[in-house]
Amino acid sequence: MKKILLILLVLIIPVNSFSQGIVELDMSNKEYKKIAKKLDLKILNRGYDGSGLIWVKLDNYASDKPNNYTKFWNEALFEMFMPTGRITESKDSMITIDADWIFQIEGRITANGYGMPMVVGGGFSGKILDFSDNSKVVATFSTKEKMNFTSGMDDGLKRSTKFKNFVKVVVNEILLTIR
Repeated sequence: MKKILLILLVLIIPVNSFSQGIVELDMSNKEYKKIAKKLDLKILNRGYDGSGLIWVKLDNYASDKPNNYTKFWNEALFEMFMPTGRITESKDSMITIDADWIFQIEGRITANGYGMPMVVGGGFSGKILDFSDNSKVVATFSTKEKMNFTSGMDDGLKRSTKFKNFVKVVVNEILLTIR
């Protein structure tokens, strides 16, 4: 009886401790490896621990203005069962955010045909800021891979699914750097 109990403990403990660092992804292992290879991520983590609420913000773009990049990042995080932050108050040009971490992603901002700002050329590189520590940079992630969402180039669901799968790999690779 003691041997069976010991064997069960040996089998259960490593599985539980390993699974805490990996989130559920709805893609095959082959697809994950293919995306990871294509992204060729460079990650430097000096304090992000994976706990708490995440707010996704595009660098140099108003936090309360939606865009494709933040929309798809939030959808990917939701699909991964990761907690996301929210706007708790919005007055004039000031917003109050409930979040512990800010994922500040890079993207280039240009003007569309009507003179309105439009985000293009980015989405997979950025930095993680500790919102509770005066927005101190605690991690960076970078890749040369980019994806545009401009009129005429978006083939709808297929493109957004591809983008979200890339985001899931980025986030999972960041989580794997937690010590």
